[in-house]
Amino acid sequence: MDDPTLIKRQPRLPGWVKKTVPVIVSALILYYYFRDMEWVKFMEACYRADLWLAVFAIVIPQLIFWFLGSLVVERCMNWFHGPFPFWGYFWVRGVVYILMFVNTALGGGGLLLYQQRRGRISWRKLMGILLFRSGVGMGWGMMFVLIPITFAMQYYGFHEKARINMYIWWGILIFPGLLFFISTWNHWFHDRDILGIGKIIVRDRESEFWTAFREARPKHWFLTMAMVMPPIVIMFVGLYFLNRAFNINVPFLECMVVLPIALLLIDLPIAFAGFGTTTLAWITLFGHYGDPIDIAALTLFLPSARIVCRSIIGIISLVPALKDISSITRVEENVSSI
Repeated sequence: MDDPTLIKRQPRLPGWVKKTVPVIVSALILYYYFRDMEWVKFMEACYRADLWLAVFAIVIPQLIFWFLGSLVVERCMNWFHGPFPFWGYFWVRGVVYILMFVNTALGGGGLLLYQQRRGRISWRKLMGILLFRSGVGMGWGMMFVLIPITFAMQYYGFHEKARINMYIWWGILIFPGLLFFISTWNHWFHDRDILGIGKIIVRDRESEFWTAFREARPKHWFLTMAMVMPPIVIMFVGLYFLNRAFNINVPFLECMVVLPIALLLIDLPIAFAGFGTTTLAWITLFGHYGDPIDIAALTLFLPSARIVCRSIIGIISLVPALKDISSITRVEENVSSI
């Protein structure tokens, strides 16, 4: 058997390579779609667009996302652990928007590190609260929103235009998600293990990891959904009006069902700040609803506006966030000196 000390570690990619690759990917995608662009017509498309509507369609959902995203974290930490400051996390979350330009995982990891240090909570318990917040709030909340929307799409005949997306929602998300929700609800509130969740997933209900699920009451489930879902729905509505601002007339119901797929493509970590992947998503999913030049104008405006909006939020948040982080450092130094 080989001596593990003699096994060579695989070389890691240098940091500059990881930062450069997304920029190159974005540049290649943009070159592919814009190489034959008629720039005079492109500028005309920009002038035709309702830019005030486009700006509001980006800024208002972002501000709501910032506020309610901070609120749901603060509430869950207070419910299932202990005192946790809203405003401290609010400002730190604002600063992290800048970090997410460089690396989305870095930004998300920074927020988790702040929660762990500010709340003085174990990682196991924190991960359980994160699972509760994302699973109950986003997973099951999205399911309850998508069910009536997909029924409405079928009723109004839009499902033929979004057939693949409909299959994804019903076959992968909605039907299995509904079964999972019913089973989870019964497991935690009625002690009935319908689909084997207790045996397969939970196993030890008293584990620190499952604190949030164990202590949560039905009102916590619905309040979490009420805080997580509105920003997502408002963001979808904002992107619908962004389409309208650039004369891309996607039907509202179809927009609501297709946008989650578009956002998954936009936020792929292979590109920088959504440049290139936004063009890919819009041309692929909404290309038959507008002039290609209008779509090109929108897909450059969207990531640019997100960068400007989040940069302003980050700059505004910088001073109060640094004050809060420095207070954590001082407390930790005092504790370690005792």
